[in-house]
Amino acid sequence: MTSKTDMLGAGNRRTLNNKTILPVLFLLGSLIAFASIVLVGLLWLAGNSVSAVIAALLGITDKTAWHLSRSAGTVAYLLLAGSTVWGLLQSSKIAKETIPAGLSFAMHNILSWLALAFTGFHALVLLFDSFYTYTVLDLTIPFIGPYRPLWVGLGIIGFYLLAIVTISFRYRKQIGQKRWRTLHHLSFVVYILATVHGLAAGTDSSKVSMLLLYLGSGMVIFFLTTYRLLTNHALQSRLTEV
Repeated sequence: MTSKTDMLGAGNRRTLNNKTILPVLFLLGSLIAFASIVLVGLLWLAGNSVSAVIAALLGITDKTAWHLSRSAGTVAYLLLAGSTVWGLLQSSKIAKETIPAGLSFAMHNILSWLALAFTGFHALVLLFDSFYTYTVLDLTIPFIGPYRPLWVGLGIIGFYLLAIVTISFRYRKQIGQKRWRTLHHLSFVVYILATVHGLAAGTDSSKVSMLLLYLGSGMVIFFLTTYRLLTNHALQSRLTEV
């Protein structure tokens, strides 16, 4: 039987984990928000004739928004791939036997939120692009934008699905563990949509480095997914025999 001391100890550890994880999430969110505000402010300065000299000193040009969007999109894709890979590792023996469950879940949570934040910034800075005229509606309603609307629209849908998956971390207990895991299967859809979006709409998609990124992450995710399916099937077969 579980003693009262053990129950109190477990409760204290959960409290400690919450006290440790929440400040880290808050700090990361604050840093991203601050960086976004600063960069958006700098982009505004670039378009303000009164601040043209300041913009020139800071190296801001009419292509700055485009470069920022491309770089933020690449970082967002890396974080998304990392979150997907981590989620697969978390549900397999590979991570369960080596990484504490609390730390593993926190890492998965943080990677998802960072991927969401950088994806949002990837879209937001396009409002300041001087070549393509983007509006808020173009960035929130799929398939109506001025640049490759089909492929960009798939990226917008992927962003919404990513938001659903990421926010669900906060309401895992209310959703229920089984339904929460089922909901997280959307992560595969998000990854596929992001990959198609990047390949078809990304201006850097023809570069060897980006192709290797898409291919490498896809192979890792395919391998881990196959490994997970095979191990689950083997486990179910043993349970059936018993």
